[in-house]
Amino acid sequence: MGIVSLITIRYIRGSRVLGFLSIKSRLSFIVMAVGVGLLVVVLSIFNGFQKQVKESLWQGGPHITIENSYGSGAIYDYETVITHLKSDPKLAESFVSVEGNITSHGLIQSNNNFNPIMIRAVPIDSIEKLVENGLPNFPRILQYNRDDIPSINTKKMVVVGKEMSAIYGYGIGREITMAVPGGRFTVERGVQVNVQSFRLVGLFKTGYYNYDSKFVFLSLPQAQEFFKMKGAVNQIAIKVRSLDDLKLTKHRILSRLNEENWNQKIQDDTSWSVRTIAEEQENFLAALRLEKTIISIIVFLFIVLAALGMVATVHSLIRAKRRSIGTLKALGLASNDILLIFTLNAMIVGILSSLVGGMTGIFIATKLEVIINAISEIINGVGGLLNPGDWDPVELVPKDIYYFDHIPVDIDISFIFMVTTAATILSGLAGYFPARMAANLNPVDTIRND
Repeated sequence: MGIVSLITIRYIRGSRVLGFLSIKSRLSFIVMAVGVGLLVVVLSIFNGFQKQVKESLWQGGPHITIENSYGSGAIYDYETVITHLKSDPKLAESFVSVEGNITSHGLIQSNNNFNPIMIRAVPIDSIEKLVENGLPNFPRILQYNRDDIPSINTKKMVVVGKEMSAIYGYGIGREITMAVPGGRFTVERGVQVNVQSFRLVGLFKTGYYNYDSKFVFLSLPQAQEFFKMKGAVNQIAIKVRSLDDLKLTKHRILSRLNEENWNQKIQDDTSWSVRTIAEEQENFLAALRLEKTIISIIVFLFIVLAALGMVATVHSLIRAKRRSIGTLKALGLASNDILLIFTLNAMIVGILSSLVGGMTGIFIATKLEVIINAISEIINGVGGLLNPGDWDPVELVPKDIYYFDHIPVDIDISFIFMVTTAATILSGLAGYFPARMAANLNPVDTIRND
């Protein structure tokens, strides 16, 4: 049996049964490597975009909001509610901050028009924390007036998003006029409107365009006067440590608020409503997931195409090596060994293409911004030479459209491992079925006919 094995090995080498150098094997290798690399790059970009968007959402506002859907919606004794929530050790451990806010729709004047905005007021207990971006529910300030901002709690001052400033042409120091509902609705008078002017003292940026173009921030004391809600808020805002436990934290908050007789007066005047940021942005986040899934399926079809090509490659290899297979079987090589040889042929091609494609994809993903900038410079250089004076510089990834300072890329090693494993398995399956045909060949008929 040792002699047969030796002859088999030499025969395999001499006749190149594995067919690594065949044109079709090379083609399958290239297609699968390109598919794996492309899938890694595309998914890394999508993961980066999703991560960046989610971080912008999480930083922009509270993660959980508690509101009163009874009567006017005001929560008067909100400090007692906050103390009651914090008395639960599990909730207290999961909270980063819990504070009373005022959040409402409003109107802002631009020339002769009033445009809809969102107004949010939060307590500002430290000017140092405010300018150093240390307040959990206040977005990151980019610019501010050093002389005016210390008086934000005592004077009518606001901070708006950078995009809102660009849209309406507001600069720091500008007086802006806002209007909000004031008092209750009556049949005789309708909705009363409160109009006041505020000084713009700062600009913020979260990285989420809809937030930076719609929200106006001011201090809670000034908002309570503006909305005529002295000593009250209309929202309790919570930031949590882990966004993965939003549903569980929401359930605990509702259970805590609905406990019997913890404060009968507050319970009689309120009907609690608790929402998470994931619920508020559910459609947007679902659209991101769906987009990622569709792109993944489309790109994964490249790997499936390569696997189908592998079937044709192994089948052609078997037809070309029928006489060699018949000779090997006549020498005593078992059918299972023939099956193993051709299956391993396909799997080795799959492993090599997965490794090459995965490493290439990781390299391209990490250097993507450099590559895109280089391509942009080449295009602009060639365009400037061919059409001097009239050439408009090309920006392949416009930052003003995608609203990112850089191309976000998040390489998920576990996903890459899953992709390479799937490619290897598909290659093995692609080689297995033609290999069964080779294993079932009759050596006598094969040698006689070939």
